[in-house]
Amino acid sequence: MVGPIEEIGFYGHALEYLAPSCYGQPHGLHILLQSYLNKMTIVLSVDESIIPDPHKLLDDLEDSLKLIKEAVYAKGLVQEV
Repeated sequence: MVGPIEEIGFYGHALEYLAPSCYGQPHGLHILLQSYLNKMTIVLSVDESIIPDPHKLLDDLEDSLKLIKEAVYAKGLVQEV
């Protein structure tokens, strides 16, 4: 799916990207992933009484995905773009 060709905005502010989100889920952790044009966006919704440091969790998730990506390239299963 191709995105908009013209610049889009919201109340006079240019939009760089839209991130998926969900509100009101009865869970302590909700992870949304969006992959588009070789870029992945990760959105976390957390209950901070259950997960006190969501930024650390997001950093760890990013590091893990990078390790998985490197392992796939190292095995030659996918060619790097």
